[in-house]
Amino acid sequence: MSKIRVDLRSDTVSTPDHAMRNAMARAVVGDDVFGEDPTVNHLERIVAEMTGFDRAVFMPTGTMSNGVAIRALTAPGDEVICGSRSHVYLYERAQFAMLGGLQMHRIDESENGCIPPDEVEKALSRGVDQHYAPRTLVTLENTHNVMGGLVLPENEVLEIADICSTKEVSVYLDGARVWHVISSSGENLRKILSYYSMVSLCFSKGLGCPVGSILVCSAEDESKVRFLRKQHGGGMRQAGILAAACLYALEHNLPLLSRTHQYARIIAKGIASSPVLKMLNPQPDTNIVIAETPEGKAGIIADALASLEIGCLALSPSMLRFVTHLSLSERSVKYAADVLSAFGG
Repeated sequence: MSKIRVDLRSDTVSTPDHAMRNAMARAVVGDDVFGEDPTVNHLERIVAEMTGFDRAVFMPTGTMSNGVAIRALTAPGDEVICGSRSHVYLYERAQFAMLGGLQMHRIDESENGCIPPDEVEKALSRGVDQHYAPRTLVTLENTHNVMGGLVLPENEVLEIADICSTKEVSVYLDGARVWHVISSSGENLRKILSYYSMVSLCFSKGLGCPVGSILVCSAEDESKVRFLRKQHGGGMRQAGILAAACLYALEHNLPLLSRTHQYARIIAKGIASSPVLKMLNPQPDTNIVIAETPEGKAGIIADALASLEIGCLALSPSMLRFVTHLSLSERSVKYAADVLSAFGG
């Protein structure tokens, strides 16, 4: 395999810097399953306060956060409404069917990344019938990964929330990259999360931590969330070492996320000049750039770019993803953009 000089496959390839590692080494720890890890407890209090939720529960992974939340908000035999290109549908090994006894009802996203409110209302208006699985939950994803890190339009999120409130249906947010929303828009985190029953937020992507996700919920739901976390195998012991990295990232890395958006714009400019690649979105909202390729050529082009020391991910036979992160330098990003600009010429 070629050596990758500029790794744009995912923001999960970001690595802890020395200061974060030092914070981890100094962490005061205890047994988190017993609720006795002071660093985890502090992280959970901080995130609950930041998001405006009663409680926060530290998780090993975002997939586990999604699984626990969706199971906590539903019952076996229910149907969950999600986007056709959402992470919960495409990339989580059918965990909701396997572990939750749930059926997924897909709605195609609009070009803005949001499932259309009128389609949500239609899906929730079919009435009660003994033949139907009850539709009890709507899930959204912000930012939207496969659609190029799009920030969901708040007016449509509000409309969906109002529809669901009228129908007594919960709304869940896969907010793995929601930190990028506040960095891009300047919106208040509490405000943009106020429409949801639960939200997951990830530390191991843009914030550069080695491990970690967190699920925010109501006080009433906390015990169920912790029970399901244990059932999923997510009860950790001296997890304060990991929580210390997350606390460091909130203080030091979160304010820097706009830098990754600048990097994405540089990559997008390079792609726009390529004779063989086409931008899915003319201007990236955040840190993800999606490029369309000639049909069936994405894997071949990804391999060719790897030979030029640039890593990217083929999401489909005709789609490539480039993700910027804080472990990159401006110099390396400009090198990648120059290569992309000339690629295929």
